[in-house]
Amino acid sequence: MGDFLQFLRNLDSILNFLYNNTIEIIICGDFNINYLNENDKRSKLDNLLLSYNLYSTVKFPTRINNNSMAATDNIFIDIVKYENYSIHPLVNGQSDHDAHIITISNITVDKRINKTQRIRKFNKFSKFQFAVNLSYENWEMLIKEDVNTVFNNFLNTYLRIFNPSFLLQKVYSTHNNKPWIITGIKMSCQNKLD
Repeated sequence: MGDFLQFLRNLDSILNFLYNNTIEIIICGDFNINYLNENDKRSKLDNLLLSYNLYSTVKFPTRINNNSMAATDNIFIDIVKYENYSIHPLVNGQSDHDAHIITISNITVDKRINKTQRIRKFNKFSKFQFAVNLSYENWEMLIKEDVNTVFNNFLNTYLRIFNPSFLLQKVYSTHNNKPWIITGIKMSCQNKLD
């Protein structure tokens, strides 16, 4: 992990932006902090997440190498709200980290749909017009040494033609406030190879 304090500041900003009483937050990943031992990084991360009612759920090793064990992978949930949960390891042999599966029972989820959505409409005419406009472009800009410049030029040109060809339109949808019950959620979290 790079700058740990910067990670904490960014995580705090994201959680502060997302957090409210109506949203459920579950965080999982490889935090490179061994939760089998007390340490300064663990205390700082726990204190930050506790301020958002998020608690560590992994109490077993998630990474076993030769003669060492660590719990660097974790899932954080609101265990006060979801006291009926279970978590266990899933040894899959695909990585040096084991996966873990958490089951959270009896979650009430508010089924809501926004009243308006913005979507792009595609039809034969707009597709044809898009292709014609692309054919008028001078693509010589793509013959350069610097890949980043070539890509940025291509993307800017492409989007300059795409966006007006396929305009965003408002679509109205029905709104349903009735909550529905999930009797169990299983979530598997496995991280990339280090």
